[in-house]
Formats: sequence, C-alpha cells, structure tokens
Amino acid sequence: MPVDPIALRRKRVKCLFVVLSVGASIMLTGCSSVKESGSDPGSVPDARNVSEVRGEARGISSIVLDVIDLKGEVSKPGPGVSTCGDKDSDKFYVIHHPWSLTGVPVEDMKKAMERLRKNLPRKGWKIVSYGPDASPSKSLELVADSAEKKFSISIRLLDRTKRASPGSLEALISVDLTSACFQVPEGKAVDEY
Repeated sequence: MPVDPIALRRKRVKCLFVVLSVGASIMLTGCSSVKESGSDPGSVPDARNVSEVRGEARGISSIVLDVIDLKGEVSKPGPGVSTCGDKDSDKFYVIHHPWSLTGVPVEDMKKAMERLRKNLPRKGWKIVSYGPDASPSKSLELVADSAEKKFSISIRLLDRTKRASPGSLEALISVDLTSACFQVPEGKAVDEY
C-alpha cells in the first residue's frame, strides 16, 4: 500500500506537537503541584511498587477519559517512570502519563472541559485552577490535585483550528498526569520494574 507523504508529515507534526505541548505543560506547572510525600524535612516518600503506581496512573487516566466522554483518537503512550528531583534515581521516582485526544469538534471539547471542572471534584480531585493559561494563545487549562491519590493533573484544550495557514492542525485536549515522589520498597531498584 503506498504511503501518503502529506498524511505522514501531518502525523509526524501532530506527534511532535503533543511532545512539545506536554513539555511546555511540565515547564509551566512543574512536575506536580501535589505536596510530595516526604517533602517535609525529615520525612521520606511513601514506598510503593512502580508497577502499582503505574497501574494507578492508567486507572486515573481512564476515569478522566470517561469524564471527557468524547469518541476521538487517543494517543497511545502509557505511563512512564521519571526521576524525582535530585533524589537517588535508583530508589526514588515519579510516574508521568501524558496523553491527548483529537478528532473531535472544538465545541465538543469545550463542553468536555466544563464536564471535567464539574465532575473531577466529585471523584476526589481539588481544582487548583481553571481558565486561560499563560501561553500567548490563552488555552483553556484545568489543573487539579488529589491528595489521596497523590497525583496532579493538568488538562489543556488547544484550539489549533483558528490558525491562518492552510491544513491547520485540529483541536487537541492534552492531559498531563504526574504522581508525587515515591520510593521503591526496601531491596528493590526503580529499573527492576
């Protein structure tokens, strides 16, 4: 089957944009606004298996997608393990799960953002902020924390449909889920998972 070079280029640009938007999200909101376990002097992050926290991240993302309640194209990367600040990277970690949703009209995405604002608190999340972000495009952003789950989430509606250039990219809901800092159980290392 011949490959359509224009479609391939659009797909690559879309993937690059997702990566860049997630990176910008991290720079603007930090790794997590949830108070880290062990952030008080003398305390230590909770010990949890990486696979357990990774599974919890998948579950949270699934709940968020259910609240969004749109049938679009969801990006495939799963939760990954990242370093935990300046702590020992063999022992301490955070779980980071960026993903996105495309292929839905922007007006439906706006309604989904409002559903998230209303329904996440019912699911144990505290809305930290909701409104335009600090970017030049003033994208709609929701930031929420769950002290119980020890996760923070940043969700942005990026309306790229208003761009003047032909073949503009479609609208995108970008989700960036990040855990607090955890440590592996005694005798384990982060890379063993």
